[in-house]
Amino acid sequence: MAILLNNNGYDNESWRVELGRQLPQVPVHSYGTTFDPADIHYALVWNHPAGDLARYPNLRAVFSLGAGAEHLMADLALPDVPVVLLADPAVARDMAAHALFWVLDRHRGYAVYRDQQSITLWKRRDMLPTNMFRVGILGLGRIGRTVATSIFDFGYAVAGWDAKALDLGAIPTQHGSDSFHAFLGQHDVIINCLPLTDTTHHILDDQAFAAMAADSFFVNISRGAIVDDDALLGALSNGRLAGAALDAFAIEPLPRASPYWNHPKVHVTPHMAGATFAASAVGVIVSNMRKLERGEAPEPLFIRAMAS
Repeated sequence: MAILLNNNGYDNESWRVELGRQLPQVPVHSYGTTFDPADIHYALVWNHPAGDLARYPNLRAVFSLGAGAEHLMADLALPDVPVVLLADPAVARDMAAHALFWVLDRHRGYAVYRDQQSITLWKRRDMLPTNMFRVGILGLGRIGRTVATSIFDFGYAVAGWDAKALDLGAIPTQHGSDSFHAFLGQHDVIINCLPLTDTTHHILDDQAFAAMAADSFFVNISRGAIVDDDALLGALSNGRLAGAALDAFAIEPLPRASPYWNHPKVHVTPHMAGATFAASAVGVIVSNMRKLERGEAPEPLFIRAMAS
């Protein structure tokens, strides 16, 4: 038994060290090195080359080194083995902290004060009470729920929307396509946590952005292709939206020619909202490997039908 490791474009060494610490008897082979493909039982990958995973005849499962699996679902030769998403609670908390930062920044007007400092202006701006500042969360999966509860715990008026009915206790929720546009219009900040599927691709289009409350702020910590870029740029340029904080893009790295880079209302971050740390994530993966070895189902298991 051996592990294939390919955290393509990111740090491999910390994963190798942590895997060696937690699974000292299991060889770890980096993609691109020489080894026997028949030895590989588990593949830990991100943006792995299409077709390569079909080379391993004894592959038992593929672990995505991130919350999504679209990079794997695009592989037409992907073997019929379980695909396991990375459900590290530390990542969810990290993404919630990122989202909370933009809520605080928008609510408390820190950008205004930064500008005032540059001209030595001492002037306090009006601010809504925290419980009157409305934050809408799109997508109430594991990440969305953590984001919603974290911001709710700070006293904000949080509500959630999902395709299906879900109970978040004290946090009100709506569901289904019939309520989608109305939900968008009820909030000062909209945070996108939806997964990327055929159904959600470009769900945030011209109609969606037009439905958002005037002068609201948009945050994307999910996947770039959920957003129609032309529609978002239009909503920013026509004054409908006050601004956008974007951490995910349809093409990454974000091309230098993208208008997002220089747009005065857009804050670009390089897909860093949910940093993945090997020290915590490997423990989650190893736990799922042990479940597989015992004949149990790992979690969260990507259901391939979700992508169609």
